[in-house]
Amino acid sequence: MTELELRIPLGVGEALRDIVFRSGRHEYVAMGLTSHARLGDRDTLFLRYLLELPESAYRSNAGHGAVWSGSAMIPAITRAIEETLGIVIFHAHGHGGPPQLSDDDRRSAERLIPMFRARVPARPHGSVVLSRSHAGGIVLMPGESASRTDLAVRWLGASIMDWRISLLDRSGRAPGENFARQLAVVRDDGQRALGHARVAVVGLGGGGSHVVQQLAHLGVGEIIGIDADRVARTNRPRLIGMTRLDLWLRRKKTMIMRRMVRRVGLSSRCRTIEERVPGPAAVEALKTVDVIVGCLDNLHARADLQELSSRFLIPYIDVGVNIRAIKDPEPDGPRVTIGGNILTLIPGGFCMWCSGFLSREKLHSELKGPNRNYFENRDGEAQVVSLNGVVASQAVTEVLQLLTGFGGSGLRRRDVELDGQSGLQRGFRKLNGVRGTLDDWGAARRSDCSFCSSMVGAGAVSWCGPVEKTQPIFG
Repeated sequence: MTELELRIPLGVGEALRDIVFRSGRHEYVAMGLTSHARLGDRDTLFLRYLLELPESAYRSNAGHGAVWSGSAMIPAITRAIEETLGIVIFHAHGHGGPPQLSDDDRRSAERLIPMFRARVPARPHGSVVLSRSHAGGIVLMPGESASRTDLAVRWLGASIMDWRISLLDRSGRAPGENFARQLAVVRDDGQRALGHARVAVVGLGGGGSHVVQQLAHLGVGEIIGIDADRVARTNRPRLIGMTRLDLWLRRKKTMIMRRMVRRVGLSSRCRTIEERVPGPAAVEALKTVDVIVGCLDNLHARADLQELSSRFLIPYIDVGVNIRAIKDPEPDGPRVTIGGNILTLIPGGFCMWCSGFLSREKLHSELKGPNRNYFENRDGEAQVVSLNGVVASQAVTEVLQLLTGFGGSGLRRRDVELDGQSGLQRGFRKLNGVRGTLDDWGAARRSDCSFCSSMVGAGAVSWCGPVEKTQPIFG
């Protein structure tokens, strides 16, 4: 029997725990609607919606836990039928360690799961018990007659928080002496998390090569590099690890990244895919990673990465630098404006559409001309190795935060207040290259964003074709 994991998006996990651990006259339950997919060798559930039963639905029944009116489940069941989603009942046992299912828990699951399965066939259904540190329950997958009783849970918040079952235990041996000074920041458990992590870097040029090198120095377990290009002469001043011989032989960027990781020699493994997103091999690999870092110029490819990230609840960090010529510069003033961005997109929070980074107009404009004309009136794209390094280093720090929680963990959003405006989430930073600063920009999830409402935790990928004027686009 394969492993089973439940993934919970930003904001939903906090709401779930608030409901089921609430103090009151009885145990409280929440109804979750889930999609699912097979990721590598693991079946994975994605919590899409969470519905709370009203207080009036509960019934007193001495000696038993949660007892509620069946009619209170009708809204959740109706929505599950309409969107073809699985149904999972959640409740809590307020202790640490793996929860033990009571006889009442088992009898309740034996009544509810067949009812859910009859109404929404070919979807997973179950009853899950949460403790303070583990999860267990009964989950029946499509086509199976035997139920699962243990599951891992991945909560997305300020960092990735994993509840593991024994099959997924990541304790392992203590980190070696190589990381002695790094342990002061990430501690032993953080370094172990790095050693077991799988991070994808899409785009292995000026920015991506910085990212790969730094991930190898951190001791990330597996780095997956995705790029279809060979090196060119203009790569030499900015592609980390490239040599003159690489140019003569027109080597692929993926080969240079594998060599660089091997030479760092800190046990990181590097797997490469010579394909463009959304190629099938790239998509299959990306579905299995813990974090995606995108170092791409093309807005359509970035939109594809964001969609995959949202569907499978994988944090996505987008990195970019842009340099533009100033048409009429002052005699002693700067001749260019230097900008860039680092977006840390945690599914359940704001997206590129919410923040204004993507729009219909920008995508249509890209189709009409070069992918990005950074430097006006000149051929090619302007890039400088030091500026690539600034944004790449910040992106790697975001990866470090997600995997180790060194800057703070928990399920709450990292909110900031900028220029008197509250309710903004940290995670959108802009580079002012002339001043050499990275400033919080902030963004908020829009309640009317059709992308967020339709994509977060959706599971299966169905890529849209090229954008045309008559074709609707998420925004």
